[in-house]
Amino acid sequence: MNEAWEIRRASLHDRDALEALCRASVGPDDYVISVLEDMILGGVTFVALDGDRIVGMMQYSPTIDGSAWLSAARTHPRYRRRGVARALIENFAGLAARSRVPALRLWSSSSNVEGTTSAIGNGFRAVGRFSRVRRRTAKGRSRATPLSFDGDLLSEIEGSALPRRNGGGYVPYSESFIPLTPATVHLLASAGALFRVSGGIVVLRPHPADSKVAEGVVEFGLVSGASIKVLAAIPAAAGSRGAREVRAYVPHDPEVTKAAGEAGFATEPWGREAVLFERGIDVGPTSYRKRRTYAEIAAGKREGYAALALLAGKHDHGPGGPHEDRWNP
Repeated sequence: MNEAWEIRRASLHDRDALEALCRASVGPDDYVISVLEDMILGGVTFVALDGDRIVGMMQYSPTIDGSAWLSAARTHPRYRRRGVARALIENFAGLAARSRVPALRLWSSSSNVEGTTSAIGNGFRAVGRFSRVRRRTAKGRSRATPLSFDGDLLSEIEGSALPRRNGGGYVPYSESFIPLTPATVHLLASAGALFRVSGGIVVLRPHPADSKVAEGVVEFGLVSGASIKVLAAIPAAAGSRGAREVRAYVPHDPEVTKAAGEAGFATEPWGREAVLFERGIDVGPTSYRKRRTYAEIAAGKREGYAALALLAGKHDHGPGGPHEDRWNP
């Protein structure tokens, strides 16, 4: 049953109510509780209201490729299957269309039947599958060498099958996923996020500095190369950068996940198979209001003066009468 819910943007005044929602929806160990202030201040958080009570929430964050990432979806257990998530998503779709954002993305565990069903029911399609892995860093000679954008780099990445092995050509970056298009390859290189590791290429990025829980963590994504070699080398390469732990979403492919296990990575139980969803947004044609030139403004003033004169009875009316002189449309 879908109902009409009031949707508005959250503020810091909602912090306690949002924590209560997280506790009721997920439990006292919900990771969102520790980052509520950052979410409210650093992105766009919408809440759904039943009167004055917050019954749902969702976060909207811009991604490096100009799309947007939806996360932290929480609905109070008493209000599930009543269209709360749909209302939040449709409001974000409207925001995306107004902002000319071409796509919304989110992920859900394949074991979360309710979550995946909701995503599909709200216009999203599955575009990739990943496994969440992690391990401690290690000592060794492996190093991560930063890469600059050029034609050879683009050709190597475009010819790589690794990101397309159940990953759909997407890679994790900055707590979201982006497609490996020529434009995003350029953006990643410009951001200093592409590195050569053991003959392959990875997206390598420190976890956001404002996350107190994950200090010393490096997030990476596989882009090209032999997965077994890159995964074996990345712990030492990240360790040389001062990290204590490496984490990643790797393509949910038997060969890749086997290589991760052999390299000492453990798979997160909740992220054994994460499904990436995407919903395209119809942004429509570009439209803008053209500024009038000084000549047009002056001409308009002259037309206005003429109309005032007609109204004052100093000139004969035209065929259509004075109302046809559109001096003030």
